[in-house]
Amino acid sequence: MISTKYLIYHDLIGFEVEARLKSKPNNNEFINAGVVIDDTQNMLVSEKNNIVKNYIKKDYIFRFKLKDGMLEVNGSKIVGIPENRLRSLKKKKWSRK
Repeated sequence: MISTKYLIYHDLIGFEVEARLKSKPNNNEFINAGVVIDDTQNMLVSEKNNIVKNYIKKDYIFRFKLKDGMLEVNGSKIVGIPENRLRSLKKKKWSRK
């Protein structure tokens, strides 16, 4: 099980996700984006009912469905190559010692 504290450093492929545009703050409704099938540096690619959609990370707020609930993440927090996000977590843990 993945801790909610470390989700932004984790590989996001396979998670169910909902998305909401940041540019529309009055609209609080999240749309069901489906399941994440690809995670690139600036895009989150999801599939729902055999329809593939691309979401620009910095323009959206995402909700990831976890076993114990939902986690809301600002898309700009997950911008970057997934491998480098994991490396930055390791560096943070290493520098605390």
